Amino acid sequence: MPSAQPVPQPIPPVPHPAAPPQPGPPVGQPQPNPQPQWHLQQQPQQPGPPQRVEPDWDALADRNEADGKRRRRMKVIGVVAAVAVVGSLVAGGVVLFKGKKDNGSATVTKTTPPTAPPSTSGTPSGQPDDPAKPIWEATTDPAPQDAGALFSALQVTINGATWNRTVVSLDSPCWDGNSTTGGLGKVLGDQGCQQVLRATYVSGDSAVTVGVAVFDHRIQAETALKNFTGQLKGAPAAGAPAFCAAAGCTGTHNSLGRYGYFTVEGSAKGGNGPDATATAAAPGFAEHVKGQLLRRAKAASSAAPGVQGTPPATAG
Repeated sequence: MPSAQPVPQPIPPVPHPAAPPQPGPPVGQPQPNPQPQWHLQQQPQQPGPPQRVEPDWDALADRNEADGKRRRRMKVIGVVAAVAVVGSLVAGGVVLFKGKKDNGSATVTKTTPPTAPPSTSGTPSGQPDDPAKPIWEATTDPAPQDAGALFSALQVTINGATWNRTVVSLDSPCWDGNSTTGGLGKVLGDQGCQQVLRATYVSGDSAVTVGVAVFDHRIQAETALKNFTGQLKGAPAAGAPAFCAAAGCTGTHNSLGRYGYFTVEGSAKGGNGPDATATAAAPGFAEHVKGQLLRRAKAASSAAPGVQGTPPATAG
C-alpha cells in the first residue's frame, strides 16, 4: 500500500500593525457627506464648412430702383433750373435800357464786365416776330429822319458815369467822307445809303460818337454790315478838337431793320488813339441806339399796323 502523504497545515496570518486612528469631527457635529468630484473634459469643436448668407435680392432691387428715380429726379430739377437761369438772362438781356427820362436823360445799366470786347457781328432780321419788322423798309417806316429826335437823350449814364450830349449832325450823302473813314463810306454807298445821323457824348476826357446809316431796306443794311470796313468818324462839338478822324480808335457796328448803327470811341482831347473809358462804354451806347430804333419801330407799328414789307428789286 502506498505510504500516507502528510496533510498540509494552514499558515496562520501574519498580524499587521493597526493604522493610527484618523481624527474625526468633534463629538456632536454632523458628519459631512462626501461630494463626488466630477472632471469634465471639453471636446474640441471640429471646424465645419462656412455658412453662405444669401443677400436679400428684393431689397436690393427696391433700393436700386429708388436710387434711379432719385437720380432722374435730380437731373430733371437741374435741367429745369438751368433753363430758368438761361431764360432769365435772355429775357433780361445783356444791357438794360431804362429809357428816356423827363429831364432828357437816359440810364443804361451794363451787366457785362467793362473790358468785354464790343460786338461786331451783324444782326439777321426777317423773323416773323421780329420787333423791328415795322422798320424793315422805308415804305413801312415813313417818318422823317431827325438826329435830334433819334438821339434825344441829353445825358446818358453808363457804368455809373454820366455822358453829356455835345453835338448832333445829319450827313448826306453817306460816301462823301464827312461822317466815315477807312472805306466805310463806299461800303454804305454801294448799298444805297441815304443819310448818316450822328451824336457825340462826352464824359471827362472820354468821347463816344454814335451813328446810324439809313437804307431803303433791311437787306441793304445787312449786306453793308457783312462787308464792313473802316469806321465811323468822330463828331466834335464846335470849337472842340477833332478826334477819331482816321483809323486807330475802337468802334462797334451792327444792324437793325433798315438801319446800320455804329460807335467810335476816343479821347475828347483829340487824336486818333483809343480811350479805355470810352471803349468800355461802347456796348452800352450801342444798346442805347438800338433801343431808340426799337422805339421808332413801335411808333411805326402804331401808325400802320400789319404792314408787310417786300425786298427791293436791286440792292447796290
